Amino acid sequence: MILRKGLLTTLIQFVQLVALIGTTILVTRVTGAHGRGVYTLVSSVATLASMITALGVSWAGIYYIGKRLFPLADVASTVLTVSMVSGGAAVAGVAAVYLLFQHSYFYELSTTQAFIMLALTALFQVTTASASIVLGMNRPVSYASVSLTQWAVSFAIQVGLGIAGSLTATSALLALAIGAAISSGFGLVLVRREVPLRLSVDMKILRSFLNFGIRGYAANLMMFLNYRLDSLIVNGLSGVVSLGYYSIATSMAETLWYGANGFALVMFPHVSSLERKEADRVTPVVCRNAVFMTFVGAVVMFVVSRQLVLFVFGSSMLPALHPLWLLLPGIVTLTASKVISSYLSGIGKPTYSTYIAAGTVTLTIALDLLLIPRYGISGAAAASSIVYTCTAVASVAIFRYESGATLLETLIVRPDDFVRYRHVLNSTVRRLLAASPARS
Repeated sequence: MILRKGLLTTLIQFVQLVALIGTTILVTRVTGAHGRGVYTLVSSVATLASMITALGVSWAGIYYIGKRLFPLADVASTVLTVSMVSGGAAVAGVAAVYLLFQHSYFYELSTTQAFIMLALTALFQVTTASASIVLGMNRPVSYASVSLTQWAVSFAIQVGLGIAGSLTATSALLALAIGAAISSGFGLVLVRREVPLRLSVDMKILRSFLNFGIRGYAANLMMFLNYRLDSLIVNGLSGVVSLGYYSIATSMAETLWYGANGFALVMFPHVSSLERKEADRVTPVVCRNAVFMTFVGAVVMFVVSRQLVLFVFGSSMLPALHPLWLLLPGIVTLTASKVISSYLSGIGKPTYSTYIAAGTVTLTIALDLLLIPRYGISGAAAASSIVYTCTAVASVAIFRYESGATLLETLIVRPDDFVRYRHVLNSTVRRLLAASPARS
């Protein structure tokens, strides 16, 4: 079941990946490294701000809905209400930071782009809240569909703007905001199918959420910083054009995570509903297969990367090539950490991930400040790869302690896994054929 859900979720995420790749190609081709840098900066700041103020409430909602410890209607209303309040706080915080640094860090952003950044901050918060409720109900496919809506709609609008000759960094960001708004609405519709939408806070639920969520919140926030702090530092030290090049490298490398993300999305609500012994048995299977899939993708990416950059983005984007190569080892190793993190949250021990992230975010800052001034975006990529590998080593060590699983069964794919692939694939094909209209 978990493999089938993982594959279906991965399939939806693959379609989302197509939209994301399309956006990356289109925005880069039309607006160049500068436009791509602006697009990345605005979306990264909005995402970071929404995460900082979320306090892990949405993440805790997934756990408690899966455990069925509180009525679903009360949990949903608490999550949505808190997200509205924290969204307002996030917008206020971003506005204040922008006003303070508009002539330094944000000097290459226009006023219109800054306003879009504020809108995205609020919309990302609502989308995350509604989608987390859906995922808590153990519906990873619907959860993935909410995210798909945002990127598919954004890309469709951007294509239209490109055809009309009106695509700029600003109009591309506006398309992203429209996609985020529609995605938010779709998420709320999915929640409304199960419970009434209302704004109210159950203080008992909120206290439980904060007690659990703060621990996972710190881990998730610091992991995001591990993923994106390098980009923000690149903008501060090297400018938005360098950020544009670096964003191409990270976008290409992170496409390899979509399979792992699909399984990780399924893992958290699934593990939270399993007996501990079964969770310990299932997780190594998922982990080693996710690592294997990512490794195969990384090898292919390395072989074709130069021609891919030339064909897709043009020779002007070749500065992204070396950072891409340096990111690939870390992309593979961190796959294990992604799956294990969901396991730790699912068994109610997200604090482990917090400890790991606290150490690695410090390492990220130190390595970035050491390597970026000297080696530019290649230094940023090398720093990220080192941090990702350290994160994976710590995660696997903790998983061995908690589950008793060996390194081999956690990380090395087995012959019977390939048999499992065939069975799952055949089962999925049969289901798709059975669901298709009968032919005359």
